[in-house]
Amino acid sequence: MALRVLLLFLACTILPAAPKAIWVWETETLRLLDDRAYETRVVGLLREHGFHTLFLYADDYRGRNPILNERTAYRGLLARLHAAGFRVEALLGSYPMKTWEYVLPERDQAARAMMQHILDYNAAAGAQERFDGVHLDIEPHALDSWSDETRVSLSRMFLARSREWVAMARQAGKGFLVGAAIPFWYDGFAVAWEGVTKPLNAHLQDLYDYVAVMDYRNRAEGPDGIIAHAREEIAYGSAHGKAVLLGLETGEAQPPKVTFRNHGAGALTREMATTELAFAKKRAFGGFAIHHLRTWLELIEASAPTTSGQP
Repeated sequence: MALRVLLLFLACTILPAAPKAIWVWETETLRLLDDRAYETRVVGLLREHGFHTLFLYADDYRGRNPILNERTAYRGLLARLHAAGFRVEALLGSYPMKTWEYVLPERDQAARAMMQHILDYNAAAGAQERFDGVHLDIEPHALDSWSDETRVSLSRMFLARSREWVAMARQAGKGFLVGAAIPFWYDGFAVAWEGVTKPLNAHLQDLYDYVAVMDYRNRAEGPDGIIAHAREEIAYGSAHGKAVLLGLETGEAQPPKVTFRNHGAGALTREMATTELAFAKKRAFGGFAIHHLRTWLELIEASAPTTSGQP
């Protein structure tokens, strides 16, 4: 125990803090666009806690699509976020819109339009008003048709669609990154695609600039921990020059082991430090991605010290 405490101390004091990204979903993105006081508070907390990148939602939500109809608001927000020192990537993927269906041939038009809207926005925006990349959270395993029997064929559709999205995004120029969120268990089955058979995560890592592994566990160590579930992706990324972010959950989720929701901000910091110590020398390790802004804020607020008001 004493050795582990010492290692954690060294991780926090000697190793540079790993980069951190955060998913900002629909409601919080719209609030950032609409509420400058909220924006000021969020920016301050994210800077205080060492965040570097925001995955900012950039698609339709319940009939409101600011990326098409309120571009001035996006331009102002992105300019201010850049001035505050953040990278900002357009977050694409939506539970209400069932974007996991975008891997299917019948959803070709919607899938292409989703990416094209970002490219059109960037083409008309000033240098400080543009997105720095696109982060796709598509998750085809959410399809009703996903099963042990269909996962390989559906994975091939996802790979073909991913290749198309990446090719489209390359039009935005050098430095415009394209990444994808993937569950850690994509390394558990192989897919034959275009003459090559390898685990699904490896095919996707070949295509994208980086992946954010949804490594949803609240313990770093052990056979079912954050480190164990990320080893394959980190090893593949290190061998092929691709970055890997490790996604951690802070919201309501089942089973309890997948989230830090009831463990506090201190536990999140501690387990990130342990994980960083394990992977700091791996060239693929790109830090952490926290899911997501609203629940992270709740975690931070719940862990904040309170005063009794007594003299």
